[in-house]
Amino acid sequence: MQPLRESIGPSATVEKSTSLVVKMVGPSSQKQRLSEKTAAVKHETIDAGLRLEKFTYRTVMQALLAKQKLLKSSHVAYVELDNQMHALGSDVFKSYQWSLNNTGQEGGTKGVDINFDAMKKRIAGKKQATVLVAVIDTGINPTYADFTGRVRMDLGYDFVNRRKLAIDDNGHGAHVAGIIAANSNNTFGMSGINAKASIIPIKVLGEEGSGLNSDIAKGILHAVKQKAKVINISIGGGFSSRAIEDALAYAKKKNVLVIVAAGNEGRNKLSYPGRSQYVLSVGSTNRFDRLSNFSNYGSGLDLTAPGQDIPSYLSDGESAFWSGTSMAAPHVAGVASILYSLKPTIKASEVEIILKKSAEDLGKKDTTHRTDTVVLMQIERFAC
Repeated sequence: MQPLRESIGPSATVEKSTSLVVKMVGPSSQKQRLSEKTAAVKHETIDAGLRLEKFTYRTVMQALLAKQKLLKSSHVAYVELDNQMHALGSDVFKSYQWSLNNTGQEGGTKGVDINFDAMKKRIAGKKQATVLVAVIDTGINPTYADFTGRVRMDLGYDFVNRRKLAIDDNGHGAHVAGIIAANSNNTFGMSGINAKASIIPIKVLGEEGSGLNSDIAKGILHAVKQKAKVINISIGGGFSSRAIEDALAYAKKKNVLVIVAAGNEGRNKLSYPGRSQYVLSVGSTNRFDRLSNFSNYGSGLDLTAPGQDIPSYLSDGESAFWSGTSMAAPHVAGVASILYSLKPTIKASEVEIILKKSAEDLGKKDTTHRTDTVVLMQIERFAC
């Protein structure tokens, strides 16, 4: 018998942060004065261009009191607690990579997949450019054989430990990256979706799979500055963040496609940043072509993709089958990166339209559409 799958509970919504993210306006000299006036023990700049600052205090109560003071200042546009978000995935144990080729294994519905084999045949022999895909997550271990030549550690960064190499100590980032870009047909464990994707690892989540909004905002801005075409964010939380929203707006302005997991609470409301207006949000389907019971849905959900019982790698090089909208989002990121590889000059808005138009309708109940790489057969005019 298969092990029972653990239920995925709702995200914590308790405010426990001792840090504030502050959006400044007016003279730049005011940030130091306001930091000192509110007795911050540490002050750092998140991004000078967006004028985002981070003030840290000794206790939660001090941070809350400082927030009230800062909100009264004419030099502050907004203040928010630097809350945590979490990786959106959970362990399961299955046996086949059904999302690429569903033969009905494990009792699934034959043909319910992303038409990976048909896509490969269709683009065989076509010119493809290498596409930079940023994975904002727990990092990556670049030593895996299936990641050889696929990971740009030189372009990544670890915002958790403040160091250059974004090494995965959790497994979530490696799992996401493998779905997008693991090497294919090399006798190792699995096939990634895009053989021409190069991963930029950006670590914003620590060993326990959680991280601060300020680091996530930094990660988004870093990905844009490193010229990523696609950003995958398999992260979510209950609270919205105006700092992250600013970073996402900046990414959209720079023509970067940001793909975000919808969340795992099984609710008729997306987690954040999945519900941001600046992202393409992705829910999860199972091997029967139904919305996964843990997947969030409803207003703002753009697409669904296979996200249940998905194999990929962990931080120690082992492979495992995980479920979550975290696994669904990189399926869409991988497909999107294929479009960029065929036509590097294509706009993010065009990619989004193509993905939506060629996805398969799952019906009125779900009000969602499953992504399908057969999209490539319908957009021959976009190929190089």
